[in-house]
Amino acid sequence: MFDIIARYFQVDRHDLVYLKFILDAYEGLATLSTIEREGAIVRIAFPHFSGADLDALLQALSWEIAITEVPKPGSCSGFLDTITHEKEVFCAG
Repeated sequence: MFDIIARYFQVDRHDLVYLKFILDAYEGLATLSTIEREGAIVRIAFPHFSGADLDALLQALSWEIAITEVPKPGSCSGFLDTITHEKEVFCAG
């Protein structure tokens, strides 16, 4: 059992597919879910132990695409409801 953390980002709509492609290429690193299509808000969920690797990847991607961390949108509900500040933590079983 391990902790999963979720962070929210705003990305230009034209970069959503590229970001998903890159995250999928790093199999097991993180998953991307679109939360708001119009505002291009995405949730990136990842195992706690891959946080440093994800941060490094997002930092490198910020040179190519505009990506900004944002608080959890108020309209967001569902599987990842427990929130601690801008990050959510839940247990995967």
